[in-house]
Amino acid sequence: MPGRIIRKRREELGFSQQEMAEKLNMSQSTYSRIEAKDEDLTVRQLKLIAEVLNVTLADLLPDELIVVNHHLGSGDDRTA
Repeated sequence: MPGRIIRKRREELGFSQQEMAEKLNMSQSTYSRIEAKDEDLTVRQLKLIAEVLNVTLADLLPDELIVVNHHLGSGDDRTA
């Protein structure tokens, strides 16, 4: 999941795991599990992490998880 991406961005910003944990109001061990991919995250938690890291929610998701919604059109192809 996004643990690898979160870790990379945290390191780019120069934050320690402890600093991130404090900003997110969680223990360092819980935050460590997020980066280690052992912790399930809610959308709310992901949004908060994105805010702290100054990125979008989409930036935290691996490309294979981003689903594009294709609009197939609204016309009715049935004959009368």
